Amino acid sequence: MLMTDAYGIVPGLTTSRETYEAEFRWGSQFQGVFQNALIDGAAVDSGNSPTYELRPGLLLGQVLSSAKYKTYTPGNTDGSEVASAVLIEALRMQDFSGNNVDRFYAVLSGGPVQASKILGLDLQARQQMDKFIFDDSSGLGSVQGNHWFPWKRQITKTANYTIVATDNFTLFDNTGATGTVALTLPVIANGYCFGLFAIASQTFRFTSNEGSNMVVDTATRTSATVSAIGGLIVVYTNPGATKWIVESHGNQAVAITGS
Repeated sequence: MLMTDAYGIVPGLTTSRETYEAEFRWGSQFQGVFQNALIDGAAVDSGNSPTYELRPGLLLGQVLSSAKYKTYTPGNTDGSEVASAVLIEALRMQDFSGNNVDRFYAVLSGGPVQASKILGLDLQARQQMDKFIFDDSSGLGSVQGNHWFPWKRQITKTANYTIVATDNFTLFDNTGATGTVALTLPVIANGYCFGLFAIASQTFRFTSNEGSNMVVDTATRTSATVSAIGGLIVVYTNPGATKWIVESHGNQAVAITGS
């Protein structure tokens, strides 16, 4: 027997059960880039009622630990703070027993979209959506995704942390830190870029995983540190993945250690 959420309703016209937003895509129907996605059962659409019914055009981010998609939320730190896809059809995230369940469906991961009809879109998301083409063509609306100046997200760390590959293009800050915070860089590889910005007046440090391969001055060092508010360090790898290139962009001097 085929079961739907309309099961048991008397035949005939009834009131609308769900109102869709207007079509959010534009241009040729063949220009979209689609992929299969597992939508987290806990995903909600805060602008809809009930919130477990997700509308087309809802902006999604992918949770790093589970690879599931849920609502894009800039303040999160699980991966969903990076806008990466748009829901193309309405999805009900509860079953008939009222339990939240995962859904498997296609999402739009690139192509032309109408900015005003993407649910949850903000300026940070625009910078992250490098595979999308927005229809508005004036001012900030025309800015395509190219990470976010150049960071794709900003994360606070108040304890020592070993950076992983999925943190690439992350700006770290130490808001609320009460002591030294050391960030150990991942095993060096081509294409990495990380930033460190001191918001608390505490020692904040990048340390190499390999040892003395951070080019800070005329020599190579093992770490680069700032110790006052306003210090900003950017590190990135050279094409051969043999050195971390260190740049100071803040208003505080960078201390170096190692030889």
